[in-house]
Amino acid sequence: MRRDWGGLAGREHDLLVVGGGIYGATAAWDAAQRGLTVALVEREDFGSGASWNSLKTIHGGMRYLQQADLRRLRDSAAERRVLLSIAPELVRPLPFLVPTHGHGTAGREALAAGLALSDLLTRDRNRGLPPEQHIPRGRTVSPAEALRLLPGLRREGLTGAALYHDAQAASTERLTLAFVHAAADAGAACANHAEAVSLLRAKGRIAGAAVRDRLFGRTVEVRARMVLNCAGPGCDDVLALCGPLRGGRAPLLRARNLVLRRPPSLPLAVGARSASRFLFLVPWQGSTMVGTSYEPEEHPPSDPLAFLREAATAFPWAELAAEDLVLVHEGLVPGRGGASGLATRTRLVDHEAEDALPGLVSVQGVKYTTARLVAQRVVDLVGRRLRRELPACRTAQTPLQAARRLAGPLESATRTAVREEMALTLADAVLRRLDLGTAGPPDPAELACVAATMAAELRWDRPRLEQEEAALAAVYGALARPGPV
Repeated sequence: MRRDWGGLAGREHDLLVVGGGIYGATAAWDAAQRGLTVALVEREDFGSGASWNSLKTIHGGMRYLQQADLRRLRDSAAERRVLLSIAPELVRPLPFLVPTHGHGTAGREALAAGLALSDLLTRDRNRGLPPEQHIPRGRTVSPAEALRLLPGLRREGLTGAALYHDAQAASTERLTLAFVHAAADAGAACANHAEAVSLLRAKGRIAGAAVRDRLFGRTVEVRARMVLNCAGPGCDDVLALCGPLRGGRAPLLRARNLVLRRPPSLPLAVGARSASRFLFLVPWQGSTMVGTSYEPEEHPPSDPLAFLREAATAFPWAELAAEDLVLVHEGLVPGRGGASGLATRTRLVDHEAEDALPGLVSVQGVKYTTARLVAQRVVDLVGRRLRRELPACRTAQTPLQAARRLAGPLESATRTAVREEMALTLADAVLRRLDLGTAGPPDPAELACVAATMAAELRWDRPRLEQEEAALAAVYGALARPGPV
């Protein structure tokens, strides 16, 4: 997988995908696998936005039972099965424990009924999976067993717990990159650090984009019969290249998950309700994550320690401390206004039908798990607009060959990241190729090895190397002010 700058401008593509998060990456793979000529450009690095900010859980959709949204539950469970199948080295089952107090809508009896209904509606959830990837039936446990599983639970009013399984991605960064690999292997021309700065027009339709290389300054015209806007929180910025937005910008929320350096207390995720939301404490890569908080994007960012204090109240048995906090995973996600207004449905716009602007489709997703399914539906739409009879989608049955961590000595893995995975900045390598810095600041000796190897590969001089090191340090520097929780 090479940064194919020449391939971007070398022909007219059937489809230009703008945005290389999980939604853009899956769409590029689907379209290329079905025979379309595809270009994929990403303003920053692949998966560096909201796709990076995740509790790393692959949800089967049980939460949708509360909304009686059975279709979304089925879709989520089916896509969880797909990811367990096509990316088994990265996606594995993970048990969840949710203690119950009292006998109301969140009590043991209600959760038992919900688990039973979820199991019934997803009875095909393990079809075609090997036994080690199976999602077991959910069940409730007695107060005594709940205390055995989690001795620090509050005993007052405890009626038991719900015990069920979802899945977890060991690295959403590597998983997103695996979809980009697959798109490139299927013939897509891909480039990161490539920003769409204007949209091209021809004969009354959108006909591609002018794309600027943010690292080297050059600009090329990428011509395409269709443009798919998958820019995530930048979706409205791309639309604004067409002129003033009708109806204004869609609201965004700042989503945060905290990474704690302490090893997990248990080999399972634990849920608990705080004063304002439901939180999860999740084991991950030998560390612990807690999430998720939401706040309006237009407000000044709140102190991450305030969220940690809220989590400490929700999980008193975990004894969370300020010095545990090593990294904040943060991204912008679609909202509906206010801190509790998280959007729940993907925003898919066929601009030919809605704005009389042929050649342009926009999609803004809300869930990592179902990105592949949304891509399938989007490419179906693109095919219709191109008046092309496309073959059936095969991404649900095709293993992701690159869905694994890079193997070998660190110096060798770094060279692979640069030469074969478009790692062009130190953050690209450390945060999204090598898994050195996703669970906290990397080991200084390992960081020095990566920096020296990249400097040799990319011919960085001393000022450029220092610039890269400073940019990476800034990711962690905001946390250098711990106080009491």
